Amino acid sequence: MTENTLQLISGLKILLLAGFAMLYGMGGMSGKYKRRVIAPVVLTAGIIGFSLWTGSFTLWYLLCVPLLFGSLSLGYGATDLKDKLIKRSRYGLACALATLPIFVVQQAWSLLLLHILICVSVSTIAGTWNQTPSARAEETLIGASIALVPLFTI
Repeated sequence: MTENTLQLISGLKILLLAGFAMLYGMGGMSGKYKRRVIAPVVLTAGIIGFSLWTGSFTLWYLLCVPLLFGSLSLGYGATDLKDKLIKRSRYGLACALATLPIFVVQQAWSLLLLHILICVSVSTIAGTWNQTPSARAEETLIGASIALVPLFTI
């Protein structure tokens, strides 16, 4: 595969990342199905498409859909700081592990650790002490953190 093709694929992955993050954020306003159902299907379809394009497809990637359904349906709301930290951390970890099949197949253990660190950190810090300009920016940031590393691992 040429360098130009590989660069095109990377650029298209950024577009998919943006689409997933947009659906994730939109599901935080209304229509939770956008976050919990449509976004996981779109992300997994992209993962499958890119892995087919690059010759790295495996049926194991299909597991991402139900794992993402489950993780994106977990509750993370709380009023007490301790409970917020626990629920947000647990949510971030679940979202990170929802794409575990990618890291196992690719044997990308250091990227898995990076992904867990990013997801847990962004979910916990942005979700507990939101310093972005709005809840829309916070939720889009969290959505982007969930898809970023897995997309660039395939």
